[in-house]
Parts: sequence; C-alpha cells; structure tokens
Amino acid sequence: MRGTLFCVSAVLVSALVLAGCSAESHKNDPRPPVVPVVSVSVTAEAIEVAPRGIGLPGQLPVNLNQNWNAPVNQADPEDPAVVDFRISNITRLEAPLVLEGPVDKVYPMAPSSPASFTAGLRTGIYRLSSPASSGTALLLIGPSRISSAGDVLTP
Repeated sequence: MRGTLFCVSAVLVSALVLAGCSAESHKNDPRPPVVPVVSVSVTAEAIEVAPRGIGLPGQLPVNLNQNWNAPVNQADPEDPAVVDFRISNITRLEAPLVLEGPVDKVYPMAPSSPASFTAGLRTGIYRLSSPASSGTALLLIGPSRISSAGDVLTP
C-alpha cells in the first residue's frame, strides 16, 4: 500500500512539473533575414558583381520553402543586410578588394585564388574596386529584408 501511494504521488508531481514547463511562450517573430550571396570576379580589366542589387523592393527572393505561393515575410528594414561575398581573384597580384559606401571595408585577396567574407551592409550604393583591376563595380543594397520565417532548415 505504501509503495503504491508513493508511485501515485511521484506520477502526480511529475505531471505537475511537466505541465508547468509548457506554460511559457517563445516569440519567434521577426526571424533573421536570409543571407544573400554576391559573387565577385576580379580581373585586370574589370570587376564583375552578380547580382548587382540586394534587397530591392519587388525583387523576388530565392524561394527556399515548399510554400511557393505563401506571402513573403519581411524582416526589419533598419537592420543591416548581412551579405556573403564570394570572390574570385583572377589576377596574379596580391591586392585588397575595397568596398566603399555607407560602410567602408577592405578585404585582402591572394593572387589567383578564391576568397570570401561576410559583411553587414546598410541601405545604399557601394563601389567595389581593387588596385589589381582597372575597373570598378557598383552594388545596390535596398531596404527589403526577406525573413527566413517561411523557410525550412534556416535559422
């Protein structure tokens, strides 16, 4: 009898503890924006950037979710746009890639090799240049920040 009473009490206490754990709510809105990737190719004659614009109003994002007809969720437009740069330095010179605009950055590039970096960029027009190239390229960062709220396997 005493063992049965102990087991019943233990089950009731466990149920109350577990019920108390689920009472807390967790707000997930807004989710972080999807990080776009910008490809940069540096040659002696030119610097090529693709895509030339990120976060432009009306620009369709890469749709990562299965809900292709769902509305596009927007993140906070005041947050800097986190952009992943993938660089291909085709020159034989070791020279930096210079990013000029609302945020100025300088990134080293090894000769004839790839490089990458991530930058938080505010809305504006950025110019990419390098002493290894005679050309420059423009990159436009718009105010639209696509949230990852509807995407599968993203933060």
